[in-house]
Amino acid sequence: MKVIIVRHAQTDENVKQVTQGQGIDSSLNEEGINQAKKLGQHLKRETITYAYVSPLERAVHTAREILAHHPSAQLIKAPHLKEQNLGIYEGKGKEDWKEVKKNSKEPFHLFKPEGGESYEDLQERVKIFFSGLVDMHENDTLLLVSHAGTLGMLYLHLFDKPLTEENYKSHKPKNTAFTILEIFSARGGSAAGGKAYSIKIHKINSLEHLS
Repeated sequence: MKVIIVRHAQTDENVKQVTQGQGIDSSLNEEGINQAKKLGQHLKRETITYAYVSPLERAVHTAREILAHHPSAQLIKAPHLKEQNLGIYEGKGKEDWKEVKKNSKEPFHLFKPEGGESYEDLQERVKIFFSGLVDMHENDTLLLVSHAGTLGMLYLHLFDKPLTEENYKSHKPKNTAFTILEIFSARGGSAAGGKAYSIKIHKINSLEHLS
């Protein structure tokens, strides 16, 4: 399986440093639409067969700009790819979110905002979802379009990195950053990290389409 993993393009909330989470269903701004179109052009030579996309508008619009070059690809809205549920902090400034995490006595990966989910919760749901894709799409090229937090947690799982704040920050993608991986089933034994597959990395969080 080949998988192209993309963070959605820019929104006004990104520019204003507002937390979006799952409850703020923001749209792409003018720059975001331009970013998505550039990425679509950059990826037009890929042979995408299925696109699994967070149902939030910013992810769906990004995916549609990419799939404009892949009219036969099937778009599937996948709730497991939604952004982290930030509970009462959705719609507030990112500085508020950073401050409450900093002052929490809970470890980084276990801190759970009121009404939301922890990074560990987030990683578990995206890990289960990705494993299912590996089982179903051995010979396909997939597009995944999701969010910074969700993809940051997915990458830490895929690359066997401990769930720490430092690792998360170093793997968290910018708007329309894309990663290309080949996934191989580990037949007859377990792969590294206990996963039932191994990974060949072609790109990680590339922004070359914006150069």
